[in-house]
Amino acid sequence: MFATIGRAKRLFRGWLIYSATMMPFGELSRQDTELVILRVAHGRGADYERDHHRVIGKRAGLTDAEIAAVDRRDHGFTGRRGAMLAVADQLVARREVDDAAWAELTRHLSDRECVALVQLVTHYDGLATALHVLGTPPDEKR
Repeated sequence: MFATIGRAKRLFRGWLIYSATMMPFGELSRQDTELVILRVAHGRGADYERDHHRVIGKRAGLTDAEIAAVDRRDHGFTGRRGAMLAVADQLVARREVDDAAWAELTRHLSDRECVALVQLVTHYDGLATALHVLGTPPDEKR
């Protein structure tokens, strides 16, 4: 991925700073961040992101069951995480969020966290597009 995005060196530096601001130094917890990234990867069929963030998510403290649940339509998450994943699903599928999902999200997240969530989802959705269009090959298994 870095080799692909890095072909545009000046853009790459800015992108890297922006990415690091969200992950790992963002408003959301590391576990919530990884869960959302995995859901975006699932929704986009982004194997590159999914493979990498399964490992990163496990390091961040997600369980194998949580990681596996993200790949199911009915993931089983409720409360804060359920609301975040519902918004992520809508953003990836429709590029908008309905009033009911947004109201549920704001019951669980602060305004800053809501902004961070939208930025995180749209960033990884865009990254999935870039990696696909630019033909980024999967990393070789070691």
